[in-house]
Amino acid sequence: MNKKLITISALILVAILTTIVYFTLFKHEKKTFEKFQTEQAMVNFKIYLPSSNSIVIKEIYLEKESSELKNIERILEIFLSELPSKETKILGIYRDKENVVYIDLSKNFAIPQSMLEEYFLLKSLYKTLKENFPWIKDIKILIESREIETISGHISIASSLKEAVEEN
Repeated sequence: MNKKLITISALILVAILTTIVYFTLFKHEKKTFEKFQTEQAMVNFKIYLPSSNSIVIKEIYLEKESSELKNIERILEIFLSELPSKETKILGIYRDKENVVYIDLSKNFAIPQSMLEEYFLLKSLYKTLKENFPWIKDIKILIESREIETISGHISIASSLKEAVEEN
C-alpha cells in the first residue's frame, strides 16, 4: 500500500507541476504575441510643419488603419493641430482612380499670410502626405467643397499642388 500511495502521489505531483509549467509558458507566449501584434501595428509617420523660414520634421507613431484614407485623415488632423490657426476642420478626403487626393478643408485654412508662409504651408502639407503615402500622384485642396486658385493670394494651386511646391 505504501508503494501505491507513493506512486499515486508522485503522479499527482507530476501532473500538477506539468500543469503549472504549461500555463506559465502559455501565458508568457500569449503576452509576447500580443506585444508583437501591438508593436507591429504601430507605424512611424513623418509630419512636415511650416515654421517662419523653413520646414520642421516631427515623427509620430500611430496604429495603422486598414483604410489609407483614414490614415491620411489621422495624419492631417495632427498636421492641422500643429498649425497656428488650429480651427481648420477636415470636411472630407477623397481619392480618384488616378490617385489624386482631394482634401476638403474648412475656410479657416485659407488665411491671409505672406508668400513665404503660404509656400511653407503648402510645401509641408504636400511633403507630409507624399512621403507617408508614395502612391499619391497629386493633391488638390478644396475649401468648403470648392476648388480654389490660392489659399492666400500668392501661389496658384488651381492646377496642381505638386507643380506649385515641387522643385524641378
